[in-house]
Amino acid sequence: MSPTLTAKPQEAHRVEVAIPTAVAGALKDVTGFAGCLVMVSDQEARLVTVVTLWSGHDRTKSCNQNVRWVNALLAPYLDHRLRMQTMVAHLPVLPMNQPETVAAGESAAMQDLESADETVCVA
Repeated sequence: MSPTLTAKPQEAHRVEVAIPTAVAGALKDVTGFAGCLVMVSDQEARLVTVVTLWSGHDRTKSCNQNVRWVNALLAPYLDHRLRMQTMVAHLPVLPMNQPETVAAGESAAMQDLESADETVCVA
């Protein structure tokens, strides 16, 4: 689920931290919940898009079952709801390089991590 909303004027400065904290705290034990992303417009601080991430075999079902709960969590910050949509995204996990720090004077080694693909429900 990905609601786009206009935040209340008095809450606009808080949404970037408050919404992900509230959503993650409330849904942390819900099967399939994989996180929350809050995007604030660089042109209008009150224009906010919230993206909840769901993974696993029943990701779409889990997402749909928690729409009301997420809406309730957003209510204290919401002035107007502009749009609500659900999308499925395929996110290829890119190989990551992690530097290993070695003793002073020695060069750092790079370690490649194996790449894996994951499909998640973006809500």
